[in-house]
Amino acid sequence: MIFKTFSYFLVLEIGLAGAASAQPVSAGLKVGAPLTDALHVSSSPNAFSTDTHRYVIGPYLELRLPWKFSLEVDALYRSFEYQEKQTTSVGLWEFPVMAKYKPWKGPVRPYVEGGLVFSHVTGVKSAAELIHRADYGVTLGAGLEIHALVVRISPEIRYDGFAFRNFSSPGDLIQSNRSQAMFLVGIGF
Repeated sequence: MIFKTFSYFLVLEIGLAGAASAQPVSAGLKVGAPLTDALHVSSSPNAFSTDTHRYVIGPYLELRLPWKFSLEVDALYRSFEYQEKQTTSVGLWEFPVMAKYKPWKGPVRPYVEGGLVFSHVTGVKSAAELIHRADYGVTLGAGLEIHALVVRISPEIRYDGFAFRNFSSPGDLIQSNRSQAMFLVGIGF
């Protein structure tokens, strides 16, 4: 009985080790900059002023799958502020879950990616303009994966299209942009 149980666990462990080596996991850090402003000021620009901080940063995890596909999950942070009578600082977390396709092998691999993105506004205690703290949408991107020894460097352009606006003031003087673009560079192992 003990031998049979041990044999079962040995076969299971060998099978899991084989599956893990066939589908390696990589992790790293993404850094970049938004290419679009987080907020749009409509008619009277003197009523509001905005500042989109030009950085995006966060960890990522990628699971390589068969047939040149992989699955990537990111946790990206960026911030911006706006001011009417007082300054409101906003943190925004985005959680994209994407399928990636890399059609060629070699040290430089182009890829396309697409999936869903979920976002959450942090740091805002109360603001009349905040209408949705959480949001979801689609994300699309393209880039290159460059293999340099054990490091993978992945510059990419990404587009996020969200379902709702997080911010909208009465009279639509200030609104969040539902379409966002960003340039990212992933550094992973």
